[in-house]
Amino acid sequence: LTEKFIQRSGTDRGTDELAQTLNYYLCDILEEMLIFGGDILKFAGDAVLVLWRTPPQELAKTISLVLQCSWQIQKKCGSRGTHVGQKVHLKIGISAGSMSLLTVGDRRRQYFLICGQVLGEVCEAEQLANAGEVILSATCWELCEQHRLRTKRLAGKRAVKVGGNMSKRRRLFLPRFQCQPLLSNTSSSHPPSDHLHFLSSGATRPAFLLPSGRDVDEVLRKYVPEAALRKIYDSMPLGLLSELRPVTSLFIQLRLAEDNRTANLYRIVHSASRMMLEILCPHKGKINKVLLFDKGCTFLCVFGLTGEKLPYESLHALQSAMQIFNSCSTMLREIGAVSVAVTSGTVFCGVTGHPVRYEYTVIGQKVNLAARMMVHYPGLVSCDA
Repeated sequence: LTEKFIQRSGTDRGTDELAQTLNYYLCDILEEMLIFGGDILKFAGDAVLVLWRTPPQELAKTISLVLQCSWQIQKKCGSRGTHVGQKVHLKIGISAGSMSLLTVGDRRRQYFLICGQVLGEVCEAEQLANAGEVILSATCWELCEQHRLRTKRLAGKRAVKVGGNMSKRRRLFLPRFQCQPLLSNTSSSHPPSDHLHFLSSGATRPAFLLPSGRDVDEVLRKYVPEAALRKIYDSMPLGLLSELRPVTSLFIQLRLAEDNRTANLYRIVHSASRMMLEILCPHKGKINKVLLFDKGCTFLCVFGLTGEKLPYESLHALQSAMQIFNSCSTMLREIGAVSVAVTSGTVFCGVTGHPVRYEYTVIGQKVNLAARMMVHYPGLVSCDA
């Protein structure tokens, strides 16, 4: 899809059109998830991780709610055409269970991530799904209201495919309060006009109640990228937060043992993130996101964001890559491998997602290339030409 946009409109305009197309598509998908009570935890390229919090006694009903949401999304957004002739398809994986929330970083920057068996299972379920399908993990199937569902076993797997067409006797009817939007107090200056009804619904999202004051601002700003903070503090409209910009992307993958306990996993990722921040800082590099996803533990770092441009940027990125590779290889010698990939080029730098759930990130052909190189050249530092 990225290549077709660039072939049609050139590198700069094609990248911008790609980001806009993905944002509109994501907007429709995420709105349904928000309406059904989901909360968006992570964006990872063209993947989104969504959470429904529930007490154990309500888990089966919550799985039914999530299934109803998934079928609604597949019906509305399962396949969509683009003006470059390439269709975009959707597949959904669902799991259920307990997970741990970890916060890593240093006194300047903080990053949150989640871990647990449920995360591995939801990644596996998504990978088993084909376009237009909804797959339940084995654990989720054991916990759900099985009598309501029509399912098909996957050959050689414990996960099941769930059919969306149900008889009236089995159809799910959920209370209206369970399917209300979660957030309304937000600016309507940027979102597309067909999403404004969602913002004016009057519903409120459950939130942590924190005392106001300077200390709260200091805590929360550590989780927001500095490039976005600069623009926000300059009162820049949300529509102008995004731009096409030449940057250098650095992907780092830590292959960890699958049986790592949460405490050990936290120690490794926390130590690695602090070490990376120390190496990146003199070179004006920034960690954009930390993910525990289908590629193991992955860090996306960016050089050249707003206010952070240096001469010979690629050289700074390569020096950082070698330092990070050597340091992580020493630290992880007994339990895993390290892969690093570096690419340079014009990418979309800005907000992606839904008007009430945005993330500041980078999108483009060169970012995709770095992610692929990281996977295809394990245990090495690689770079583009």
